Amino acid sequence: MGATKERMIMLEKLSDEDCLSIFERLAFQERNDDEVEQLKEIGLQIAGKSKGLPLVAKTLGSLMLSKRTRGEWEEVLCSELWNSEDIEEMFAPFLLSYYDLSAMEKRCFSYCSVFPKDHIIKRSQLIEMWMSQGFLGHNENSVKKGHEYFEKLAMRSFFQNLEKSKYDGRIIRCQMHDIVHDFAQFLTKNDSIIMEVGVIEECVKLVVDESARHLTLVVGAVDEESARYPAYTYNEMNEKNLRTLFVVFNSYECSVDTSLFLNLKCLRTLNLSHCGLEKLPESIGELIHLRYLNLEWNDSLKELPGSLCNLCNLQTLNLYSCWSLRRLPEEIGKLVNLKHLYIGLCSLLGLPKGCGRLTSLQTLDALIVADDKEAYFDIGDLNKLKNLQLRDSLGIRQCRYFGNGDEAKKIDLKNKEHVAHLQLDFGHLGDGHGSDFAILEALEPHQNVASISIFNYMGVTLSPRWMTSLKNLTDIGIYSCPNCETLPSLGKLPSLKSLTINSLENVKTVGVEFLGISKSDEEVGGTERDEPLKSPMISFPNLESLEFWHMEQLEKWEGYVIASDTSLTIMPRLTTLTFRVCRRLQALPDFLETTTTLKQLTIRDSQILEEYCRKRTGEEWTKISHIPNIKIEVSSQETIWIQKDEDVVA
Repeated sequence: MGATKERMIMLEKLSDEDCLSIFERLAFQERNDDEVEQLKEIGLQIAGKSKGLPLVAKTLGSLMLSKRTRGEWEEVLCSELWNSEDIEEMFAPFLLSYYDLSAMEKRCFSYCSVFPKDHIIKRSQLIEMWMSQGFLGHNENSVKKGHEYFEKLAMRSFFQNLEKSKYDGRIIRCQMHDIVHDFAQFLTKNDSIIMEVGVIEECVKLVVDESARHLTLVVGAVDEESARYPAYTYNEMNEKNLRTLFVVFNSYECSVDTSLFLNLKCLRTLNLSHCGLEKLPESIGELIHLRYLNLEWNDSLKELPGSLCNLCNLQTLNLYSCWSLRRLPEEIGKLVNLKHLYIGLCSLLGLPKGCGRLTSLQTLDALIVADDKEAYFDIGDLNKLKNLQLRDSLGIRQCRYFGNGDEAKKIDLKNKEHVAHLQLDFGHLGDGHGSDFAILEALEPHQNVASISIFNYMGVTLSPRWMTSLKNLTDIGIYSCPNCETLPSLGKLPSLKSLTINSLENVKTVGVEFLGISKSDEEVGGTERDEPLKSPMISFPNLESLEFWHMEQLEKWEGYVIASDTSLTIMPRLTTLTFRVCRRLQALPDFLETTTTLKQLTIRDSQILEEYCRKRTGEEWTKISHIPNIKIEVSSQETIWIQKDEDVVA
């Protein structure tokens, strides 16, 4: 995994006791004391087959969780697979777990052999690839079935390094252990092939087994600038049999030759992400069996050929972060089986009118509000796409082109309960801003929303009435709002953990209103210059990270007196505080001095604050001197630590 020989640490095997502990923690879940007592002795023998390997202990433990009777446990213990000469001894526990899967679950697992070792597997993409191979059937429950299969394989420890969403706890990414990957390739034999290849000049004939159905090409790093991945020719059987082509680049300096895949007329799944593509040939339309096409992160891709719309079986089209792409083909409505369309971070001017005919569409990660309403799809007509469920992450671009709040309300965001992450981009600064606040007010999200990012907003105030009512909101990012002179009042948001304020160029003072203290509160108490609050209050009760970026005019961050007789608490969980490009900031709030949870302060291009830290004297230094880790970022390569915990790695 990239470790050098000098840095490699050889780990000893686990003791039998440790393996038993791992095994029992999984196998004895949801069992009462009598059941545990009945199975404990046989469990000890099964756990002993782990041979000191934690992965095997986990695999066996998760397998036995599904075995309810002693007889079933004895069958596992006495299985002939433990002594089979036809398989490697290491694979026996995985085979036991594999044979316990349904036929379709087996196919879904073995298909994972197309991923190179250490590859980060995105849950949603894996399920869409399974779907493209026909493993999930063709009915409306296919995606749900895919999620069930994924959870089953994860529970069986076939996946590791599980990355879970911090919002709902669902697994969103994972990897396969090298041993599990070897096992998957053992199962598929010559059916799935991974080839590591270099970049060379001439056309080469791929030596691929004729029976291979899934081919992965891993392109190594290259030294030449702008090298092109060569065209390959295949034998006739490969062209008929290959169902998957998965191209993985380990270098950003090369691009794929499109003739690599054009003769593979039976492809179902084609992954060309990060391949340096600038265009697709018209002949892409001849791959009529194609169901999955991943082109994400081809940031030089400027257009798609109209022939793409001939792919009548296409189910997934992923164009995420193809940011040079400005339009989709006009005849996109011909993709009658398209279920998943990803266009986030593209530079589209609008959606083609043909999108109104995508009646099978279930997933759409971005909406683009067009300036020219006659030339593009009307976002207000989304309700005509009966199968579309806006969910997970949703970006709405060019919000300003709604023109008014009534048009923005047609999206009906307030009732989109499955949208967890919402990005609102109002478009190019300077395009007029008379209705920005009314549009923002109309784009009220559902109470379930967990994160909101707002970009290029030109209203004077950033305080829609719904903002402080979002009880589940954990992350807020506010970027490029040049006309705002005050920060929104966010201190009463109960779940907010992370807040980033970036490029609010007219804000000179962060006042007490930022803490969520209203005029009525001040009548009971006062600011630094007055009596302290006497009514109970916690401002930013769960905030952990606060960042200020590019606040060019910011001079003062006002605080609030926290006297011994007050019940006001401010940011009791704050751990990291960041100031980047806040060159005029010279006054910090008094409450920072009493914020005992604050562990790290990062400063960059904020000269006055940097001077306080370097001199380590003065009133402002007193407010932050207790922070154990204070660093000044001189550049991306150079950092000066003013003070640092021994446990912190630079």
